[in-house]
Amino acid sequence: MYRYEGKLNLLENVVVLLGWKEGEGLDPKQMKAFLSTNVSPTNEKILSYYSKRWAVETYFRTAKVYLAMDRYQVRSTQAIERYLTLLMIVSVCCIYDSRGSLTDGLLHYRSLKKQCMIEYIYYLAQSGATLAQI
Repeated sequence: MYRYEGKLNLLENVVVLLGWKEGEGLDPKQMKAFLSTNVSPTNEKILSYYSKRWAVETYFRTAKVYLAMDRYQVRSTQAIERYLTLLMIVSVCCIYDSRGSLTDGLLHYRSLKKQCMIEYIYYLAQSGATLAQI
């Protein structure tokens, strides 16, 4: 682990931690970098904060990619609260259904939806409905 403390671009005093897994050499592709604007914590404490924060970051990334969180626009505080509540409910259902993985749960529900659409079209066709009626 290498620690740099000082000025970085427009930030006056930061800590940058550069780390590699033991035994893998100093290959830049294997390097992990961590930035902290709080310079007082030890390296271990900064890494501890990052490990706790990782679950939050991955949740928001998944919400943006799979739940279109980055494309939904609301203006009022009430609308924001309702939307975030809806996202949380969907997330809990998906995580519960897949026993821990939000992404796996979302993919499972999408698969079920697709299957239901196929069954719906099949039953309509069996009843003699035309494409214009569907």
